[in-house]
Amino acid sequence: MKKLVSLLCASAMMLGMTACSGGDPTTAQSDGNSDSTVVKYSVVFASSGTQADGAAALGDLIEEHSDGRLKMEFYPSSQLGDKIATFEGLQIATIEMTECALTDLSTFNSMWSVFSLPYLWDSGEQAIQTIMDPAVIEVLEADMEANGFKVIAWTDLGSRSIVNTKRAINTPEDLHGLKIRCMEDAVLADATTAMGAIATPLAFSEVYTGMQQGTLDGADYQIPNVYASAWQEICPYMSLTEHFTIPDVVFVSKTWFDRLSAEDQQALLDAGKEFTEQWNNEIWPNATESAREGLESAGMTINEVDKEPFIQAVQPVIDDFLASATDDQKKLYDLLMETREKY
Repeated sequence: MKKLVSLLCASAMMLGMTACSGGDPTTAQSDGNSDSTVVKYSVVFASSGTQADGAAALGDLIEEHSDGRLKMEFYPSSQLGDKIATFEGLQIATIEMTECALTDLSTFNSMWSVFSLPYLWDSGEQAIQTIMDPAVIEVLEADMEANGFKVIAWTDLGSRSIVNTKRAINTPEDLHGLKIRCMEDAVLADATTAMGAIATPLAFSEVYTGMQQGTLDGADYQIPNVYASAWQEICPYMSLTEHFTIPDVVFVSKTWFDRLSAEDQQALLDAGKEFTEQWNNEIWPNATESAREGLESAGMTINEVDKEPFIQAVQPVIDDFLASATDDQKKLYDLLMETREKY
């Protein structure tokens, strides 16, 4: 992948950052402490909401476990660039940390496209437990390190369901004619089309305006993130199709990580481990419950869905994927299917 060094440096200069100033990118002044090591956390999600709350908790844990030697700086809403620019920043260590959906990593290895398959899991809890199983995590972390990333946390993001401005969705037929945004991934787009919608791959930053202006009829998202993004202001309907269940991973630049002291490396990993447990067992479950109440109080109609017709509709997408899958994709799919039976 081409490294857009000049673009990243320009962005950093505009934000008054030190990452491209010509000094050591592992150390910079933060909160008046010139001895602290800055951990720039670049993400696409907003500055408020459940994921932002999680970022604040992670920052606190990083500082706590490192006794203040590591200090996270939070850059939400793609301030340092989109996901591709951020990935490139991590590879050259001008950005230290980010998070993404597992499907985003197919940019580096098509193996990760397996996570795009619809109805791969029964729940987010099953997905995260399967991924964190020792047999699975070994494969995933090895590939990430090969591409220049060091994992510190795995997070359950629940399941994505249809939110739209037109009507409640109960069957695939109800999606006919609706332009539904999906993430920019071919398998996700094919599955969305198979469910009956007009799949519209689009950057997340354009979704709210698209639905507001009518160029989009809806999108898919998880309950807490719908609430955080204020989609209830323009979308009266959410239908719990729960068709994509894609966990997120939080990771840092391996180049940067390898330059840290052994003590700081362990502090970062310990913070990530504690955050993983806190997020998956407390922050996300509690947010899902409270956000649903908030959406319904705001007037959004949330309906349960018989998923079986949707599962049948997307089965050809799964069959086609597996028929043309690479050896790595087949191996990962088989490993996931075998391991998930434990959970």
